[in-house]
Amino acid sequence: MIEPWQIAALAAVGLAGGTLGGFLGIGGAVIFIPMMKIILGADPHTVIATTLVLTVCVGASSAVGHFRAGRVDRWMVKILIPPAVVMALAGVWVGNRFSGESSVWLWRLFGAFLVYVAIDNVRRMWRPPPPEPAPGTPPAARPPLVATGAVGAVVGFLAGLLGVGGGAFAVPLQQVLLKQRLRTAIANSSVLMILPCAVAAVEKHLTLGALGVDPVRPWLYVALLAPTAMLGAFIGSHVVHRVPLRWVRGIFVVFLAWTAWKLLTA
Repeated sequence: MIEPWQIAALAAVGLAGGTLGGFLGIGGAVIFIPMMKIILGADPHTVIATTLVLTVCVGASSAVGHFRAGRVDRWMVKILIPPAVVMALAGVWVGNRFSGESSVWLWRLFGAFLVYVAIDNVRRMWRPPPPEPAPGTPPAARPPLVATGAVGAVVGFLAGLLGVGGGAFAVPLQQVLLKQRLRTAIANSSVLMILPCAVAAVEKHLTLGALGVDPVRPWLYVALLAPTAMLGAFIGSHVVHRVPLRWVRGIFVVFLAWTAWKLLTA
């Protein structure tokens, strides 16, 4: 049974995750996953099942705006999605091997992921992003098919394994390996994660019973988190230009360091 204070806390977590997402362009999973463990004591499989559904909802909402803005590289998305779907299923399968006492390693893997996100945000605090090209500039050259497929495979596997959205990995991998512009990489990432996370969510939910997990509970958490997360994303995207992002990143890095320690020592 969920206590009233836990309901209020989840609503606040949804608001914080959505707002930080609007500010920093991150996925809410970096907030939702550790806080569901800390507040609810939820098992990792319930948490991953919850965040996969939330990622689909957020990604679908974001993709509409990116398509309307003409930022999505349709050719690249078509190459990224198939290997991402296959490897998302593989990620869920591998994650399901961690059951019982061994499931603690999923928390530790996610803690290691938070360390990566924290380091990336520290780097961004002191390194300004490269300027965006002027409107009308020709698109970047097409990247190699193999490299594009590999990026999709890596992002899909991590999504299925840990329930994380694509922004933390898909955006920098597209920039570094595929030489894509930032706005295009962000738009592609939003579209890329919809189908793989949807397929992974179906597989995860169908296998929860075999893992001894209540298959209904993730939907309860989605209902509690989604409304305030959407409100937070709206707020964050509207005030992002009025607050120094370096301050926000600094607070966020402290939060990540604390939650990573909690998970790595679970």
